[in-house]
Amino acid sequence: MVFERAAQLAKASVAEQVSELIAHSSPESLARIWWVFEKVASQKSDKLQARRFRWLVETGHPFGQWLQRVSTELNPKARAGLIRNLYGHAWFLGRGTQRRFQEKHGFQPPDIIVIDVTSRCNLNCEGCWAATYGKGPDLPLDLLDRVVTEAEQEMGVHFFVISGGEPTIREDLYEFYQRHPDSQFQIYTNGTLIDDQMAARFAECGNVMPMLSIEGDAVLTDDRRGEGTHARVLRAMEHLREHGVLFGFSATATRKNADSIMLDDFIERMIELGCLYGWYFQYMPIGRSPNLDLMVTAGQRETMRRRTYELRNSYPIFLADFWNDGTEVNGCMAGGRRYFHITNNGDVEPCVFCHFAVDNIRDTTVTEALKHPFFRAIREGIPYDGNLLRPCMLIDRPDVFRQYAREHGARPTHPGAETLIEDLAPGLDRHARAWAKIADQRWEAGEQLPLYPYPPGELPEHLERSALARADR
Repeated sequence: MVFERAAQLAKASVAEQVSELIAHSSPESLARIWWVFEKVASQKSDKLQARRFRWLVETGHPFGQWLQRVSTELNPKARAGLIRNLYGHAWFLGRGTQRRFQEKHGFQPPDIIVIDVTSRCNLNCEGCWAATYGKGPDLPLDLLDRVVTEAEQEMGVHFFVISGGEPTIREDLYEFYQRHPDSQFQIYTNGTLIDDQMAARFAECGNVMPMLSIEGDAVLTDDRRGEGTHARVLRAMEHLREHGVLFGFSATATRKNADSIMLDDFIERMIELGCLYGWYFQYMPIGRSPNLDLMVTAGQRETMRRRTYELRNSYPIFLADFWNDGTEVNGCMAGGRRYFHITNNGDVEPCVFCHFAVDNIRDTTVTEALKHPFFRAIREGIPYDGNLLRPCMLIDRPDVFRQYAREHGARPTHPGAETLIEDLAPGLDRHARAWAKIADQRWEAGEQLPLYPYPPGELPEHLERSALARADR
C-alpha cells in the first residue's frame, strides 16, 4: 500500500509537470509528453493510446495542432484542469482505484456518469428528450455530491457530464465544481444564458467544459430551438473564448440537417469561434412527439461516419460521433460498461436515450445500482455479434433491448417512454435492418474508421480480435 501511494504521488507530479510543459509546447515537446505518459502508464491499453498520440504528433497529424490550440487558447486553470483530470485522474491516476473496484465487485467501473441536475429549461426545443421527464424538482446538491464523491473515491471516476433541462439555470453549482477539483465536468447547455459574467465564473472553476447545442446554420438552429437562438449561441462562444474556457459544440443530426453539420464551412466556423471539441448525436425518437421521420437515413448515417473521420483527421478539433464511434469504445457504452445516466428525479438509466430504470439513486448507491441484473445483462451482451458498427441496443439492436426490459421489469421513467418498445418498435426494426445492410458490408470489408489512425501494425486488442474473427470466416 505504501509503494502504491508513492507511485500515485509520482504520477500526480508527472501530471502537474505536463500541465505546465504544455503551456509553451512545440511539436517536439508534445511528442515527449506522450512518451512520458507511455512510460508511466501501468496498463497495456494506456501505453498503446499514449504511443498512438505520440505517433500522431510526430507525423504532423491535426491532433498535434489541436494540442497546440489547447496550449495557446485556454487559460492556465482550464489547461491544467484538462491535463490533470482527463489525462491524469480519469486516465491513469485512477487506475489503482478502478482495479480494486473490479477485484471487489467483479466488473469494471464506468468511465463517465451523466447526471441531470434539473428538468427546468428556458427553451422549448423540438424533439427534446429531457422535456418529457416533466418539471420535477432539481436534483438536490447533497445527493449530487454523494454520487460524485462515491464515484471518485470508490470507482476512480473523474469525468462527469452535467445535463438537464438547462443546467446553467442553477446558481449553486459553481461551488460544487470547485469542491471537486480533480474531476472534469462537461456541461451540455443550450448556451443562451452564458454571458460574460458566467463565462468568467467557468474560467475561475477551471474544470468545467460547456458543450453548446447548435444545429448548423441560423435557419436550422432557430427552426428547432427558437428564433434568435443561433445568434445567442455564437455570442456565448465568443464570451467563452475570450475567457479561455475549454468548450465545444453539440449537434443533433436529423434528416433535415445531417449534411450541413458535416460541412467544412461549419467546422471551420466552430474552430474560429474557439470550439476545441465537437460531439455529434443522432436524433432519437424519444422526446416530445417522437418522430421516426426525423431520424437520419441509413445513407446519411454512413455519410456521417465517413465525414466525421475525414474532418477530425483534417482539422485541429476533437470530434466524436456517439454511435458511429463504436469501433473506438468496443461497442455500446450503456449499462455502466462505460457510462450511465441519472435523471433529476434520481432514476438510474442505462443510457441518456434509454428512459427505463429499475433503481433510484435516492434509495441505493451507485455501485449497487450497477450490480442490478438489468445493468449486468446489458454489459454482458456487448458487443453482440461483434459488429462494432451496429453498437446501439436501441436503434441498431432494438429487439435486444426489448428483451432486457421484459426480462428485468424495467419501468419507463416518464409517460410516453414505453413507446420505444411498443408503438415505435416496428419502425425501429425497419430502421435497424436498413442500417445493418450497410454496416455488415462495411464491417466484413474491414472498414473500421476508429477515432484516429493507429501506428502501423498496432491495434487495440478488441480491434485485433475483430480482424481475426473476420479472417476466420
